[in-house]
Amino acid sequence: MADIAAISEQIREMSTKKKCILLSVIALTITALILLFSWLQKADYQILYANISEEDAGSIIQKLQEQKVPYKVSAGGIMVPSDKVYDLRLQLASQGLPQGGGIGFEVFDKTSLTMTDFVQKLNYRRALQGELSRTIRSLAEVDQCRVHLVVPERSLFTTEEDRPKASVLVKLRQGRRLSQSQVQGIVHLVSSSVEGLDPKDVAIVDSTGEMLTSAANDPMDMTGNQTEYRQSIEKDLETRVLSILEPVVGKGKVKAKIAATLDFTKVEKTEERFDPDGQVVRSEQRNTEKSTNGTMGRAPGTSSNLSGKTPSQVASTQGQSEKKNETVNYEISKVTSHIINPSGEIKRLSVVALVDGVYTTQEGSKDKKYSPRSEEDLKKFEDMVKNAVGFSADRGDEVRVVNMPFEASPQEELAEPQREIIPVVITLGRYLVPLLAIVLLLLFVVKPLIRVLTAPPTGRHSPVTLPHTVAEIEKALEIAEKPSGDRLIEWTKKNPKEAANLVKSWIQER
Repeated sequence: MADIAAISEQIREMSTKKKCILLSVIALTITALILLFSWLQKADYQILYANISEEDAGSIIQKLQEQKVPYKVSAGGIMVPSDKVYDLRLQLASQGLPQGGGIGFEVFDKTSLTMTDFVQKLNYRRALQGELSRTIRSLAEVDQCRVHLVVPERSLFTTEEDRPKASVLVKLRQGRRLSQSQVQGIVHLVSSSVEGLDPKDVAIVDSTGEMLTSAANDPMDMTGNQTEYRQSIEKDLETRVLSILEPVVGKGKVKAKIAATLDFTKVEKTEERFDPDGQVVRSEQRNTEKSTNGTMGRAPGTSSNLSGKTPSQVASTQGQSEKKNETVNYEISKVTSHIINPSGEIKRLSVVALVDGVYTTQEGSKDKKYSPRSEEDLKKFEDMVKNAVGFSADRGDEVRVVNMPFEASPQEELAEPQREIIPVVITLGRYLVPLLAIVLLLLFVVKPLIRVLTAPPTGRHSPVTLPHTVAEIEKALEIAEKPSGDRLIEWTKKNPKEAANLVKSWIQER
């Protein structure tokens, strides 16, 4: 209580200017504390959805207003309090939001009896375009997508009908690209979803205007597939080399590169082979003739044919003949084969494997000494690589294993990879900055203010009490004989007015 009374007395004795300064400092301190605590209690906003269409943004904001959820709209998207991000995403997903930049078949959830046939067909086309866009956007490489369908009306009075056509515009994510197989997958997806749509009538264009699909008669289309096929084979062989060498030399100490030459020539061959040793009876024909013995016969003429007359006999002839014909047809075995040689056959491989050396620690130093690998080890590595890639000398394959240091300084190899600390710093700063601000406020504002308030006023002297007893007089004389007393006497001579005022204060005290 005494300290509080002393502080109050000192404040009353302050000048008006000092009182105003003191009140200003106190007001600023209180304001800073209020702002600091309000900032600590302020909700942390995070992105709910980014890069969404205006239709989706409007629908999402409407849902947030209905649920009375605070939100912020920025160029990056819609932001909500961080503790509600995942719950809101689940709730909006159950309601079909975001729709992906286009309306789907939910357009038919609300029907009207006054809707015309034209409007129904138009809504169906819009819904089909929206559903296809959503399906294509499910690919990891696609960020945004729009589908346009041209479906001509059918007529009974036309002999030739126009075919449906489709165009697809895709915006790929940064650093991503669509492979040829994925492009063909999108083509067949769209063509299978529209009745009568031929895959040749589907065009896919990216956001830069590059045509991702090619015409059916474009000879470069096969070249693109061949390139991807070759790259896939090279990648597979490189993975084989790394998987067999890394357990021996260490992870990250092997680099492999393979160049494959493939033969994409498609050959069809028909062969007929006859086996003379393999004979099979195909048909057999036998003919046999036999003649009978001769007999007595009448003489030829009229007399032998008249009645009542005995015909004259002639000499008999006797003969016997036998005729036999036998035909056997043989079939020689024949083999007919239709051979189609597969395209993409490996004609030649060129393999280069770069292997790091061995590092040994030197005594009394953190540096490591590099030592190359022996020729015997390199020969073993080469044999391992040959077995891994299927080396064939008949094809003219070439395999080389080279030993070289990967880095000039071993210390760089031992250095730990730099970690991403910016997110951690931001998270810690949110809690450390207010604490540091409070500490600085106490050290540089509150503490000096307390020191000023508790210190005696500048230019004032402590009240002097007159000696009332002999002991007090003797003590005062002893003090006067000391150097400090000499200075007091000198000060009195030089400042007679202040000394007179001091005496007056003694008199007032008495």
